[in-house]
Amino acid sequence: MIHAVIGDIVAVTEQEVILRGGSLEYSLFITGLTASKLSQLQGSDRQQVRLLSVLQHREDSMTLFGFLDEAEREAFKQLQSVSGIGAKQALRILSGINVKQLAEALDSGNVKLLASIPGIGPKTGQKMVLALRNKLVLEEEIDASSFSAPKAGRFKVWNDILDALFEMGYDRKRSEEVLDKLITQLGPQLDSLGKHEAEELLFRNAIIALG
Repeated sequence: MIHAVIGDIVAVTEQEVILRGGSLEYSLFITGLTASKLSQLQGSDRQQVRLLSVLQHREDSMTLFGFLDEAEREAFKQLQSVSGIGAKQALRILSGINVKQLAEALDSGNVKLLASIPGIGPKTGQKMVLALRNKLVLEEEIDASSFSAPKAGRFKVWNDILDALFEMGYDRKRSEEVLDKLITQLGPQLDSLGKHEAEELLFRNAIIALG
């Protein structure tokens, strides 16, 4: 399993991003919303970008899909549990509506809103409601208490970053020490960011600190 891909942005289109990691370049299919956010990055923010991933293995191909956060990836997976919705259509759905709006529409049974998404008609919208109502769980918002919590709790919040650093060859204990200092130093700034932006900030600074 490829949990995430980390690298510098080479190119971004409406449906795809190419990341260069070491001597390899990875092509990942992405949602239009993700593409919009990635295309807005400038300068050093385009370096060491981390995208969560799903690898789809077929007899004649291997395809990577990239996501800004766990909520988007989970929605992508769950959408494919609906009859008639495959990977590409799931991406199109998430290009037309963000995860929070999707979850709200599913839980309220708002078929009209779902049917307004390009490529989704009333029948598919109804199927989505029947299959996913109250099942699409949104990623919990991080509040200030996350940053002032005991060390073990703080690392649980940022466990994906520690896993990524470990996979890159950094010592886990040393990574924990660096991350602990950064959480304290950047606490006020982290409080003002969404989870994905906070993760990106911590990850970039951890790479710099670890050398």
